[in-house]
Amino acid sequence: MVADTSRPIARPSLERAQDDPAERQFGRRLRLYQELTVRGGVALFIVAFQLVFPVDPPVVARCITLLALLGLFLNGPYFLAARNGRAFRAQAYVRMLVDVLLISVGLYFAGGLAAAHFLGIYLIVMIFAGMTLSSRACLTATASATGSYITIVSLQHAGVLSAPFELPNATMIAAFNLILLNIAGALTAVLSQALRESRRRLRATYQDLERFVEAIPDVIYVVDRAGRLTLWNQKLESVTGRGHEALRGELLTELLAEDDRVTFGAALRAALEDRPFEIESRVRGADGALIAYQWTGAALTDEHGRVSGLTGVGRDVTERKRAEGILRQRETEMRQLQKIEAIGRLAGGVAHDFNNVLTVVIGRCQLMLSRYQPDDPAYQDLDQIESTAQRAASLTRQLLAFSRNQASARQPLDLNATVTSVSDMLARLIGENIELAVTLDPKLDLVMGDPGQIEQVIVNFAVNARDAMPNGGRLTIATRNVMLNAAFVAAHPAAAAGPHVLLEVQDTGVGMDEATLQRAFEPFFTTKAAGKGCGLGLSTVYGIVKQHEGYAAVESAPGAGATFRVYLPRIEAPVAAPRDESNRGPLPRGEDTILLVEDEEAVRGLVREILSRLGYRVLVASDGIEALAVSQRFAEPIHLLLTDVIMPGMDGRELAERMMVVRPDTRILFMSGYADPPIPDDVLLEKPVTPDALARKVAEVLRQPALAG
Repeated sequence: MVADTSRPIARPSLERAQDDPAERQFGRRLRLYQELTVRGGVALFIVAFQLVFPVDPPVVARCITLLALLGLFLNGPYFLAARNGRAFRAQAYVRMLVDVLLISVGLYFAGGLAAAHFLGIYLIVMIFAGMTLSSRACLTATASATGSYITIVSLQHAGVLSAPFELPNATMIAAFNLILLNIAGALTAVLSQALRESRRRLRATYQDLERFVEAIPDVIYVVDRAGRLTLWNQKLESVTGRGHEALRGELLTELLAEDDRVTFGAALRAALEDRPFEIESRVRGADGALIAYQWTGAALTDEHGRVSGLTGVGRDVTERKRAEGILRQRETEMRQLQKIEAIGRLAGGVAHDFNNVLTVVIGRCQLMLSRYQPDDPAYQDLDQIESTAQRAASLTRQLLAFSRNQASARQPLDLNATVTSVSDMLARLIGENIELAVTLDPKLDLVMGDPGQIEQVIVNFAVNARDAMPNGGRLTIATRNVMLNAAFVAAHPAAAAGPHVLLEVQDTGVGMDEATLQRAFEPFFTTKAAGKGCGLGLSTVYGIVKQHEGYAAVESAPGAGATFRVYLPRIEAPVAAPRDESNRGPLPRGEDTILLVEDEEAVRGLVREILSRLGYRVLVASDGIEALAVSQRFAEPIHLLLTDVIMPGMDGRELAERMMVVRPDTRILFMSGYADPPIPDDVLLEKPVTPDALARKVAEVLRQPALAG
């Protein structure tokens, strides 16, 4: 018989064919064809044997031949009955019992006990029943064969049936064959049970293995020596969008990006030489997009040790590459932040020393200016020196802003009001060839900020944009509320999560390349021509924003303009009206005792002279140790400790703490141009010190109640 080739083609992957109804039906029909083939072969063998070795008398030979032909004929009804697939097992039992009946009748006609040597034909039925059905069917066949033969022998002994011919020792031979028949049947049943149990365990293992492989979120593949797919899991189909028919026999390299095929093919050929590989190649996804995959592969060998193909795993590394990109970005940003922090500390230290110099220059100039009239030539020279020193002081304040140690008068601030207040000035600053557009969020939240410093940030952005648009363009200033989430902070580690107010300044200028972007906030870095800028504008912005606990970022590309964004933490508080500090009147005077501590001799002499002219009693010391000694020797009250912050040995903060222990009624006033951490504004006199600022700040602190009170 010819096997049915209408079996459905299944994906040659790790799917469970046994659980597929079509596969089960195909298996049953295949076993039926095998069974009918064996049954027909046995019948034809009996006919051929009778023709070659005929049994006497001829009538018996004809009966046996007719029975064999009847068994061969029954294959047709068997096939027709089993084709619909119903009661498959019951039909198999019926066919087995019919075979036993036909063999028993044939044995009777062959001579009954005289044909006992033909009893081995029963073994064919038993073995086939055990292999194809079950051990129970094997035992049933054995019992049926034994019972039918005993029945024939019994009927012959009873005279009901007559033996066609006699054989010496026929009874002994029959008994021996019956015993052999039952032993063979029992052994066949045991082997059948063991075989079926092995099949069950193998199927369970197969199913567990498939569930395990299909649960893996990676591509599992097997290719032959030509690199064509022979086995794969469902993941490959879902990634490529191809069904099993499209993947069957497909070259694995054809699923990859064209640029990666040569390299991947070389890796496959190397693996055929038993050299495992690991390579990254892109897969063409179902939507046509390229997906980064990391492939591994190793050789498969057959029972002779020859390489028959390759197997391996493909893993989607898109998320890993994205995470690596974010990590590289964070590392770059952190290195840049560390670099800026180091420069900031250096700038703060320089500003501290420079402020001491400027304090002497500006203070002495102002003292000498008070001795001359404005029309005196010496007055003009001194005024020029003083104004130049003031410009140097402004430069120093920018350095301090960058190092985040500039004195700040922060208050609840409406950023919209600040932008509006500087808009008119910006229009004149940037020129008529640049269009200014302002977009403000009417529901903008408040921030805690210094209005002057925030205005400085906006002006610096505007100046930077103006210089980037020499031929005109558009400058856009916008505000809005934003929420910085964990993903934003992960990509920008200097930022903090939470609600923020965004100040965004965008221009349509020449833009910046990547190298310029990395240095945009560095002090003294500028792309302008010599004499056109000092490189402190954006670094000042950076320092002010950091001092306000915010975050500054820039995006730009050559020819695409630049966008600067400043994120300031949101607060919930009413806007306080700014204090009016104009028209202060004449310099205040006093008769209090002040302990002045300053390590710079020139600054110490200037401050002492100014305070003495105002009527104060001044005690001086060059450092903290000397100040404590002066305080110990001086028996009268000391109303104010005026001390520098950064001094060798003992700094101003430690001196103030020790003074408060022994003189709790003494008020404290610090002088500094650089203090880290910053000092509150109400007890800080910012350097460079001027006579006016010194007089008013000393009087203000002396009016405050002592800390001990």
